[in-house]
Amino acid sequence: MTKIESKKVEINSQVENIFEFLADFTHFSFLLPDKVENWKSTVDKCSFTIKGMTDFGMKFSQKNPYTSIIIVNDEEVSMPVKFVFSWLFTNQSENKTTIQAVFDLDINPMMAMMVKKPLSNFVDVLVDKLKEKIEQDL
Repeated sequence: MTKIESKKVEINSQVENIFEFLADFTHFSFLLPDKVENWKSTVDKCSFTIKGMTDFGMKFSQKNPYTSIIIVNDEEVSMPVKFVFSWLFTNQSENKTTIQAVFDLDINPMMAMMVKKPLSNFVDVLVDKLKEKIEQDL
């Protein structure tokens, strides 16, 4: 497994607000970088393409209130790789939460070298945009 971790970002909001936002794929459209195309979503599933890479399909596997959300690849979208994508929450105080996004990919070392940098950038953009969106909506 190849692990790609975003930076940890502190968000000025209650963990409950962030968890509820991320527990619905329709909200993810606010977080996407320009490199994402063909975005489609329901509450429980989404699919998209990252320019220069591949199609992704995701669905929720677990929603552990206020600690983590686990997302896996959706078998309905043909993908060359299996993955687990996690949102990890740490409640710092009543109105401060630390969040991190983590991708665990089941890929060979050669493929890992090719996707590591674009996916690292992708997850960093996700957490930055999450902070911006949540704090803007306060």
